Amino acid sequence: MKQLAYRLQQLRRAHGLSQEDLAAQLHVSRQAISKWERGEALPDTENLILLARLYHTSLDALVGNSPASTADTELPTVASQDAAADTTVPQRASCKQRLPYALLHALPYPIVVTALFLLLGFLADAWAVAWILFVTIPVYYSLIECIQRRCFSPFAYPVFITCLFLFFGMQLGVWHPMWLIYLTIPIYYSIAEAIDRAIHPRTGEEAEGAENKEDEEPTVDEE
Repeated sequence: MKQLAYRLQQLRRAHGLSQEDLAAQLHVSRQAISKWERGEALPDTENLILLARLYHTSLDALVGNSPASTADTELPTVASQDAAADTTVPQRASCKQRLPYALLHALPYPIVVTALFLLLGFLADAWAVAWILFVTIPVYYSLIECIQRRCFSPFAYPVFITCLFLFFGMQLGVWHPMWLIYLTIPIYYSIAEAIDRAIHPRTGEEAEGAENKEDEEPTVDEE
């Protein structure tokens, strides 16, 4: 089992995939990937076939019954051709998928906000309102995280509605009833968590381990 765990980890890294990237392509949780690579659990037959397709190797080579090959190999049809096409993603395509996120993270958004603040202040004398732009900084980065992780819970919704509250209050003087939008915070997170659980289902054991192993990516020693 540990040899398979080590092989799964090495193949994933060789293809430039993080555990979250691989989990998203297989439609499983990141914790499931982590368990496979620690040798605590085995992928089922369907996931083994999808992994072999993704890594362009045979099923026998993947589980260690024959030498690995990077050539395309005939594998049993899984579900449909559409499902197989979705899981067969070359390394180059994976890098392209992560490129927009890297560019968004590389953007010096706080510097951009500062420049806009000074521009609006000097040109439009909007110092009293333009400072609200600084409140959008955590909103920007939380939105990137939501897009990258394909979930809604990380979004800084309270900060977002604070931006709206301040803008409409200072520009239009509608402090009341704008304060009522704060009542939508628990509604948002209740809906967001329900959607996230539906999109990324995981077992109770995995959910418990996620709190302490969210960023853990262990190394398995080859026997």
